[in-house]
Amino acid sequence: MNPVDCEDVKRNVHEFLHAQMQTGQQEDITAHLANCESCEEHYDIEVVFNQVIQRSCDEAPAEELAQRVMQRLREVQVHD
Repeated sequence: MNPVDCEDVKRNVHEFLHAQMQTGQQEDITAHLANCESCEEHYDIEVVFNQVIQRSCDEAPAEELAQRVMQRLREVQVHD
């Protein structure tokens, strides 16, 4: 196991959350998070942030917004 510092964790938290790193790196960051309250808080914020983004992407736009976007697309197509 390689020592990981707070900067390593903060720099790689996105990849860690999405399991996009090698197993050894994942284990090193997990061990660091278990012993560092500051990084654990940073990780928790990142988790919530990702959840908000996911929910926002799953929601359908308001009907009025969808109509305005479609109207604007039609206008752009007519002028091209």
